[in-house]
Amino acid sequence: MSDIQDNRFANFEKLIREAGGVSKLAKKCGYDKPAYLYQVRAKTVKPNGQQLNIGDRMAAKLEKGMNKPTGWMDFNHENGEFVAPIGTFQAASTVEHSQSSGIQTVTLAFTGASGMPYGVRLLEELLKAGKRVYLVYSQAAQVVAAQEMDLQLPTNPTDAQKMLCQKYQVSPEQLRVFGREEWFAPIASGNNVADTMVVCPASMGTIAAIAHGLSENLIERAADVSIKERRPVVIVPRETPLSSIHLENMLKLSQNGCVILPPAAGFYNKPQTIDDMVNFVVARILDQLYIPHALMPKWGV
Repeated sequence: MSDIQDNRFANFEKLIREAGGVSKLAKKCGYDKPAYLYQVRAKTVKPNGQQLNIGDRMAAKLEKGMNKPTGWMDFNHENGEFVAPIGTFQAASTVEHSQSSGIQTVTLAFTGASGMPYGVRLLEELLKAGKRVYLVYSQAAQVVAAQEMDLQLPTNPTDAQKMLCQKYQVSPEQLRVFGREEWFAPIASGNNVADTMVVCPASMGTIAAIAHGLSENLIERAADVSIKERRPVVIVPRETPLSSIHLENMLKLSQNGCVILPPAAGFYNKPQTIDDMVNFVVARILDQLYIPHALMPKWGV
């Protein structure tokens, strides 16, 4: 079976011909400008040395815009249109990505919402998976970390990076910590944005700022850049109950391509400890990024 990326690029060309050109395809699929599609078509190499590929979000957007069934982009259609059984597309795509995630660099932000154990466990799992992490946290997050985990996060980014690198036994190249006002950090610019960003936990104040493009600190700016560059963004909101304002802000982010992933632990796996419940949520975040993990078994396996 052909590689999914090969199939996606071949089908991308089919859609370009079907739409009547790249510009017309971009318009049909909801892209404001065709520049990104041209870059993907040319297989442009990013500043981090990785080639632009057709990710799941782009594939889904192309399928929706051109009225193709979910997963159509992943299959070879040289012998005619193939109608797969229900669930086949998702299963094939999941298997491919579970073998090799295209995400290598993750921006991770801690904010002042309750739920710091989720963020800290996610950091640990990302590093364990060999991913490079750009970490930035707010002053309120430092307070929450101390209260919920007795974890003292240094205010100075250099001190924080040294402490966390020692804690997780990783090199400074794998884990970099940036200050909230560090505007020369790579994640502050679209020409060196990370492959994805996760805000975990996400306070309602941070969500509101991101939803309205305020960019008044590095967390908000990094999220703004990730959204405008159409990189995957996962928001883990921690608040209850939710007001209409909160819901409207999260809807706005969802409509702009962000994944809203509330830390709602399931009970079908019969959790015995708080760690089990934390692992459930972190596993769902990693699943969104197609990063393999062993935090909990897959359903039906």
